[in-house]
Amino acid sequence: MQVLWKKEIEEIKDSGYLRNDISITDALIENFFNEILYPTDKALLQLAFSKNPTQEDLDNLLKDFDIEVKGGSKSLMLSYFMKRHPELKFTAYEGPRLKGLLNFFRFKNLKTIAHFTKIGRELNKNGITPMILKGGAMKFLRPDLPRVMSDIDILVPEKDLLKCAKLAEPLGYWWEKVDIHAIDLHPNGSEEGALDVHKFIYMETGFEKVLLKGLYKRVRNVNAFGVNALIPSNEDLLFISLVNLARNLRNKTSQAGLLYTLFDCKFLMESKPDFDWEIVRENAKKTKTEVQMNFAIKFIEKISAEVLPNEIKNDKLFEKETKEYSNMVMYNRFYLEDLRTKCRAMKIGDLINNPREIIDYVSFKPKYFMLKLIRKHPKLIEIFINDLKTRQYNFTK
Repeated sequence: MQVLWKKEIEEIKDSGYLRNDISITDALIENFFNEILYPTDKALLQLAFSKNPTQEDLDNLLKDFDIEVKGGSKSLMLSYFMKRHPELKFTAYEGPRLKGLLNFFRFKNLKTIAHFTKIGRELNKNGITPMILKGGAMKFLRPDLPRVMSDIDILVPEKDLLKCAKLAEPLGYWWEKVDIHAIDLHPNGSEEGALDVHKFIYMETGFEKVLLKGLYKRVRNVNAFGVNALIPSNEDLLFISLVNLARNLRNKTSQAGLLYTLFDCKFLMESKPDFDWEIVRENAKKTKTEVQMNFAIKFIEKISAEVLPNEIKNDKLFEKETKEYSNMVMYNRFYLEDLRTKCRAMKIGDLINNPREIIDYVSFKPKYFMLKLIRKHPKLIEIFINDLKTRQYNFTK
């Protein structure tokens, strides 16, 4: 193994994230934390969740936080803060730009909501009441705050999934089926999103459908954006947010949206005085997502100690499963991903025109084949990673 993985060992050795003094879970969280957040992002989050922010705190942040450089997704969080704390003063440079940013995303949200309203009313006419999920649900609950939202996710009974797509076609939409759980609707002639129609919420466990009964039991009927719709309970929305956070971390998707999860979680808990964490726990057990939940909770705690209650932060959920999950994330993220990319770019036909590529082909393809065999066996992954950590290598920077 040492010879076969010499190059990979050298790469991980230099990364500094896999060390003998911390767990795999902590190493992964440290990596994700530093990969997603720049120092100014961390400072912004600390300020945003501060109980009593001062003008001096804000002025110190603005010395290094340039909204033109940061871009819309992250600067929108500063717009949130400005809206929540009108007593604090922004300069003539930031103030107008942040107000403009709020208006920009508000208009963009209106366009997305218009798609939902148009299709949703047609669904209502045909006896379908959609359940609004994720960002769409949060937008309904917090209409005063614009969001980074490219489409709206809805949940419908499985028997109505294809029917929804067909009902949208005459309204000016085309659709594509996404894996086994959803259909994406797009405006004709465009790749931009409109609606993601789900028959269940994908969590990569194979036990997602057992959540549906509880979801529908706890929903409330609402008129959302002119559509008769369903909104999940605060507990269910928080659970979905945490599982989605873990999934996005693992797959390196929706990184800008990860930061907004913190705002959503805090709102969902604080806006319901009798928030019941037992519902969240039961959801995790039923869907076999205890590990993802634990991972997301630890990541949030790493960002801010002001979001989750102490009884949850201090809870240890299924240590064995967490270790296996973290090993798998580490393995996929740092060992498998680069090799997969290299191998997919290698075509046998190219070897005829460039025989020198045979060396790379013979070198990388067997490694990738072995990796794919190992990735389905948690014990083998653990042995592989422990082998790296116990050999004579320095895994610190």
